[in-house]
Parts: sequence; C-alpha cells; structure tokens
Amino acid sequence: MIEKIIGIIVILMAVRAFITKNMVERVLYINVIDFGLSALIAIYINTPFGFIVGSTFFITSTISSNAIAYSFKLLKKDFEVKK
Repeated sequence: MIEKIIGIIVILMAVRAFITKNMVERVLYINVIDFGLSALIAIYINTPFGFIVGSTFFITSTISSNAIAYSFKLLKKDFEVKK
C-alpha cells in the first residue's frame, strides 16, 4: 500500500515538473522525486543490499538538494547586487 502511495506522489511530481515553467519549482519537484525513489528502492528491495542502495540514493539526493539550495542562494545574492 505504501509503495503505491509513494509511486503516485512520484508520478504527480514528475507531471508537475514537466508542466511548470519556474525553475525553482521544477527543482523542488525533482527533489521530491529523488527522495521518493530512494524510499521505493529501500522498500521494494527488502534485503540488506536494498537498504544500502536506498541509503546511498537518499544521501546523494540530500547532498544534491543542499548544493542546489546553496546555488540558488548565491544566484539570489547576485541578482540583488545587480538591481
């Protein structure tokens, strides 16, 4: 049951990522997809290796989302200075 709920959320976020024109919103939707996929990997592959793969995907998703947030912060500073 939980796999279906997470799958539906991932599909909805994928559709929203394709529809939206705002880059910041698109990155947020893709970030939700990343975290949803890591949860699906960990739940679906019910072995220690599945846990390792899901954990690795989760950690790399977290690092990438932090890098994206930091980049947006720097871009915001650049736009504020130019105004």
